Amino acid sequence: NERINCIPEQFPTQAICAQRGCCWRPWNDSIIPWCFFAENHGYNAQGIETISTGVEAQLNRISSPTLFGNDLNSVLFTTESQTPNRFRFKITDLNKSRYEVPHQYLKSFTGPATSEALYDVIVNETPFSIQVIRKSNKNILFDSSIGPLVYADQYLQISTRLPSEYIYGIGEHNHKRFRHDLYWKTWPIFTRDQTPADIHDLFASNHTFFMCIEDTSGRSFGVFLMNSNAMEIFIQPPPVVTYRVTGGILDFYIFLGDTPEQVVQQYQELIGLPAMPAYWTLGFQLSRWSYTSLDVVKEVVKRNRDAGIPYDTQVTDIDYMEDKKDFTYDTVAFKGLPEFVQDLHDHGQKYVIILDPAISIGKRANGAAYETYDRGTAQHVWVNESDGTTPIIGEVWPGLTVYPDFTSPQCIDWWADECDRFHQEVSYDGLWIDMNEVSSFVQGSLKGCEENKWNYPPFTPDILDKILYSKTICMDSMQYWGRQYDVHSLYGYSMAIATEKAVQKVFPNKRSFILTRSTFAGTGKHAAHWLGDNFATWEQMEWSITGMLEFSLFGIPLVGADICGFVGDTTEELCRRWMQLGAFYPFSRNHNSETYEALCPFSFSPCPFKSSRHYLTIRYTLLPFLYTLFYKAHQFGETVARPILHEFYEDKNSWIEDTQFLWGPSLLITPVLKQGADTVSAYIPDATWYDYETVRVLTCSNVFSYIKRTYFSPLVKVRKQYINIHLDADKIGLHLRGGYIIPIQQPSVTTTASRMNPLGLIIALNENNTAEGDFFWDDGETTDTIQNDNYILYTFSVSNNALKITCTHSSYQEGTSLAFETIKILGLTDSVTEVRVAENNQALNSHANFTYDASNQYQPLPLLILYFALSWK
Repeated sequence: NERINCIPEQFPTQAICAQRGCCWRPWNDSIIPWCFFAENHGYNAQGIETISTGVEAQLNRISSPTLFGNDLNSVLFTTESQTPNRFRFKITDLNKSRYEVPHQYLKSFTGPATSEALYDVIVNETPFSIQVIRKSNKNILFDSSIGPLVYADQYLQISTRLPSEYIYGIGEHNHKRFRHDLYWKTWPIFTRDQTPADIHDLFASNHTFFMCIEDTSGRSFGVFLMNSNAMEIFIQPPPVVTYRVTGGILDFYIFLGDTPEQVVQQYQELIGLPAMPAYWTLGFQLSRWSYTSLDVVKEVVKRNRDAGIPYDTQVTDIDYMEDKKDFTYDTVAFKGLPEFVQDLHDHGQKYVIILDPAISIGKRANGAAYETYDRGTAQHVWVNESDGTTPIIGEVWPGLTVYPDFTSPQCIDWWADECDRFHQEVSYDGLWIDMNEVSSFVQGSLKGCEENKWNYPPFTPDILDKILYSKTICMDSMQYWGRQYDVHSLYGYSMAIATEKAVQKVFPNKRSFILTRSTFAGTGKHAAHWLGDNFATWEQMEWSITGMLEFSLFGIPLVGADICGFVGDTTEELCRRWMQLGAFYPFSRNHNSETYEALCPFSFSPCPFKSSRHYLTIRYTLLPFLYTLFYKAHQFGETVARPILHEFYEDKNSWIEDTQFLWGPSLLITPVLKQGADTVSAYIPDATWYDYETVRVLTCSNVFSYIKRTYFSPLVKVRKQYINIHLDADKIGLHLRGGYIIPIQQPSVTTTASRMNPLGLIIALNENNTAEGDFFWDDGETTDTIQNDNYILYTFSVSNNALKITCTHSSYQEGTSLAFETIKILGLTDSVTEVRVAENNQALNSHANFTYDASNQYQPLPLLILYFALSWK
């Protein structure tokens, strides 16, 4: 299990193994390497010195055969003890600069090294290896002694042994399970326009971060390689992770946390905390490719309005465009589009359009010049061929195209100007950017790609087609940030940054909405993400939970899958169950492809309106809670959709649970994921839980009643065990965790209308009859409300039969007219005979308007108005 493969690119032969100076021992399983490294490869460290950031050493290559040629004889190794919880080490060329990711958020660290490090670092000289050890428990978190360092011009390799088998992250792939399978798995990383048909295929995003939980104390760590070159990450027992990278440098960050959640927070602190979304973006969105005409879209909108479906945003795919050209609309099929958008706005709804990066080089439909292309050409904004001056030509939806170089400052200005010009024609509210891996329908370019080391490197990771320029542009093409070989996986990231600049121009001082397919570390600071062009299958619905949880780790909390599936015809049952689940994706959008039957809830065939409307109404009820979670993500890097293990890390059962998830720490979501099922085997973590819809505490008796459809008096509470929960065709499992207070709001069919309705609280008591919570509120759309001190923040706590509501920040004057009109208390153990209310430590006064239901053990307090301007107890 500790064999590190010496021939990763092909099936091994003894001749190649001997040529590479490695050990040849065939095994009865070809998955296990037959040819593997011995100790005659790698580097020796020379002259380890202490510097201001940590240590520095020259590494000299051990004389040995090469794998792929052009090995560097000497490299520079440096460390940076940046914080008590964060450690960095770099390995670069000693004699000349190599490509490094020009990340927009990371700042250089000049020292001094922290004196309070929670880790020790051991550098072994002969052969070179590095170990990072947690001081408190002596766990070796990173140990490269398992294999040799390989450092060639176009091939870098390093391996590390991990202290635990429980690792999560790395993407973007169609991982079946949240916890990684350790059985000799290769995960290529290189942004690619690829549907998630196979779980081993790479998709639109590049994320090299993983988190590992060490033990039941909660101590965890994360590892991040800052590198945008094509690579593969190979995972094998016991476990060992091997990086095989085609360029750049080795630039590793290691994060230590007392909990998994802390590790993710530290990672996001490094790459950039996620953006604070506009409130309306948390509403439900409808989309389809293709609607064929504006009349079809209008009928969709009318159908859903008539049905009372809560939804905020109508989206149109490329069919709204004239000949699929950006910054145009079809004045025949979509005649009256500006007036339609105004109608949406009049009903409190929003309009989002798609924009692809590829710009047509052809004329308009009437033969006129395509001015977007002409202006871009005049300003030299395109990605160029290897000569640095000739725009590279590919093919996408509008035909032959050029590609904006979003890393170029003049291109960013051009893009913002084009977005602003089109907004003056059609007053869209947000932008969906797609095909930005970057994608092309011809291999490399219209001319093909030259035979050179960039287009045909000595090592190609295990990507589809085994050709780097397949479905994209040539690797020797040039951008402002560098050669496509190095910056390819940054295309979507740079487009998101440029689109954020455009949004700032189009909507001054307003938060808009950016949805991107291709992402990189730090994209969450600029945009949301959906999980690609999925299929309408039960498997892909289940796997979407893992994808959502992984992007929570990656710092992109506004994430979701295409509800009901993008490719293929769905069924009423699948779409109904997916709508139930999708109502609890942080980003909730129903979208499907052309040629297939239109999906719920907007199809013209029989459709589960009842279930869709019901759970979207619950989503809108919980939006104040969800918005508060996004505030914490934006400010502190906390996760929104959260794996159960982040809260219940002391319980090893939670470490493998990925068919359920949490909103924050306190709402457990249990969907039905199997065809024909109405019973789910659900894991109930170690806490008191209340059914959200019946408000009953989860006990042995009423778990039985889920199956028998009859309720009995509460007995022993269910906790830390698997149970079978009956979920009828129109039901998903929703449970509130005892010990938490959830802010809610009376729902309406749009966030615009909902935000004017009364607020409320649900108080779920734990076994100690205590609970706590908080609530963030601002105008939902202005940028930098937190930085500009224009928001409201409340904390809630319950103990000794008293609810204390404390306003810790109250600078948003427009919000002071809102009121908590209903407070619902779950889990009371004693009868309630009196409720008393006081403000600002004044005398308690009796409040008569309450009811107490002993059978349900909850107490609603209707019309108990607690104004924001006051502090109540």
